[in-house]
Amino acid sequence: MNAKFLTQLEHFFDPEHKKTKHYTKELKTVLRKLKKKERELTEALEQATDQELTKLYQTELEIIRIQRKKGLNILQAIRKERQNNQ
Repeated sequence: MNAKFLTQLEHFFDPEHKKTKHYTKELKTVLRKLKKKERELTEALEQATDQELTKLYQTELEIIRIQRKKGLNILQAIRKERQNNQ
């Protein structure tokens, strides 16, 4: 019990921990927005009949998927690092 309390206290006073926590929170928000945009583009792509519009949607969708993948990889790396430090 004391060790857990000391760990929590250490995290409370550690500015790097606060910074990382804030960063992960912001990253999660961005990832949610990207996922929403991905769903919207997928629906628009299914309804699109114009070939140029379809190509545009596909390009945007690829970009968003790559951005989400990078963000998820960063989030996983942060979580792994946090587990290793505990």
